[in-house]
Amino acid sequence: MINKIGLLNVTKRKIIVSVILLASIGAIMFVWSELRGRMYDLDYTPKASQMSFEFKTPTKVPFSEMKVTDFSVGEVQQEAEISLLNADINMMDIRISSSKPEYEADKIERVKIGHDMYGDFISDDSGRRILAWKDVKYYELIYYPKLSPKEVSKTQLIQMAESFQ
Repeated sequence: MINKIGLLNVTKRKIIVSVILLASIGAIMFVWSELRGRMYDLDYTPKASQMSFEFKTPTKVPFSEMKVTDFSVGEVQQEAEISLLNADINMMDIRISSSKPEYEADKIERVKIGHDMYGDFISDDSGRRILAWKDVKYYELIYYPKLSPKEVSKTQLIQMAESFQ
């Protein structure tokens, strides 16, 4: 009888420890996914004197405290490039052009952006993660990873594209 009671207590403890462990792992995964998918405000509008043509810029970015480090406009081709960087050296480029960017067809995944637009997602183009789409002009979001292209998710790039105004 004593062995049965002792065995029952050990089994209960194992079950309780297993439940606590699983709950902890679930909580950690939830918090990680929420932090990874978080978007931050970007307050940037080029000065009218810098713009030789009209284009949109994002209001959301996947990293906190991102700042525009470079902005250039090509007047002949109606091209613009905006470079973003934060204190943690997370880098992104935004390219706007009148000509369609070319990528290897076998690397492209078609994705929906918002309600009525589609774009091309490239998960790894020579280490870069890219989302490209057309909205009057051609837009490209290019993420340069520090460690892995997966640092910025496809969902985050889509959310960033949806924030363009």
